[in-house]
Amino acid sequence: RALGATSHGLYLYGSVATGRARRPASDLDLLAVTLSAVDVAALEADLSARHRDMVREVGISHGTLAEVWADDAEGVGGRCFLKHYCLPIAGVDLRAELPACRPSREVADGFNGDLSAACRAWRSTVDTPGTARNAARRLLRAAAALESVEHGGWSTDQATGAELVARHHPEWTVIVRRALSWIHRPDHVDPDHVRDLLAFGDWLATRPRPVSPMALRPD
Repeated sequence: RALGATSHGLYLYGSVATGRARRPASDLDLLAVTLSAVDVAALEADLSARHRDMVREVGISHGTLAEVWADDAEGVGGRCFLKHYCLPIAGVDLRAELPACRPSREVADGFNGDLSAACRAWRSTVDTPGTARNAARRLLRAAAALESVEHGGWSTDQATGAELVARHHPEWTVIVRRALSWIHRPDHVDPDHVRDLLAFGDWLATRPRPVSPMALRPD
């Protein structure tokens, strides 16, 4: 009701959707597909305050219907996310119209969005409660997608992301394992440790695509 006439569809994802939520420590994650751009910050704050006894916070990701169908990387990633990770709770369910996705770097990049922009924003709030947890959640999820698809699989699990990074890029081991602990225990995080994680995020954002073995074969 709060989204009004601009709402096209509302979906549930995350730990509540998968049945792994822990009251009141887990978040309630929603995806709103709208007909035009909306500002959901006030709605998130209101719902989080009203339901503090049930969930840590209510988060609402959002995008327009045009963005869902866009041909760019974020459109590809968004459609895969909607198809395979979301449950419809109101409005139009788009999932039947969307093709099943196969793991690829393009899908991983679409899932991740603009990590450089996210890291810049987090640097401006590095001392703010919640920044460490939000950065840890997104960057470890991004690491899981990038590392798993590079090594022949697919995952967006944050613990899997930390483990894959530690295995293949040991120089980041301390930082990603420390970040993993913030997801459930985000209190009293050293801002310098958050800055270390954001440096990892910058590295993720600028990683080149792996060279295909086919490209290394002589003519």
